[in-house]
Amino acid sequence: MFDIDTAEIKIILLGESGTGKSNLVNICCNLKFNQNTTSNVSSSILEKKITIGNIQYSLKFWDTAGQEKFRSLNNIFIKDSKICIFIYDVNNYESFEALNYWVKSAKEILGNDAVYGVVANKIDLEEKVSQNIGEEFANNLGALFCQVSAKDDTGEFTEFVNKLVEEYLNKNNLKGWEIVSKEDRISITSLNNMQPSKKSFC
Repeated sequence: MFDIDTAEIKIILLGESGTGKSNLVNICCNLKFNQNTTSNVSSSILEKKITIGNIQYSLKFWDTAGQEKFRSLNNIFIKDSKICIFIYDVNNYESFEALNYWVKSAKEILGNDAVYGVVANKIDLEEKVSQNIGEEFANNLGALFCQVSAKDDTGEFTEFVNKLVEEYLNKNNLKGWEIVSKEDRISITSLNNMQPSKKSFC
């Protein structure tokens, strides 16, 4: 059930390194697309304020590292997530195949308590994973699906996140939410002091 005492909705993004997770979260929180985004080391948190009824909550996006050496840490970060978004690169079929691992990891921890979404990113590039394949994957998971381009995004990902939040609130009998766009506050917290890895161009 939704824990109103925490005043938080934890959203975790899972997927391989280089799929554009960081840029999508940045765009959702009204930051500019960064062509030279570096790959995350471990995880980072970005917060966006919303209002649910008369109560203010925070969407806390957990942007996880996709590198294999950090996967055990990511399993720890998955815990207590309310919304789980799986992201792959349509130009990289291996990133799509890897979703099987990420789904298995999330389902083992969250079960059916969370709301799930699947995002096909980088549709501005050559498509090696068709929309039909992505939609079928999402349908089998019981997840919402969307196609976006972090580089050319005009609000599609933010709208998708809004739908996931709405579904989660409805699932837990909480109505009347709205985004407080003019009063959004953003904070980024690094969870470790390790040096970033090589740049990943998303």
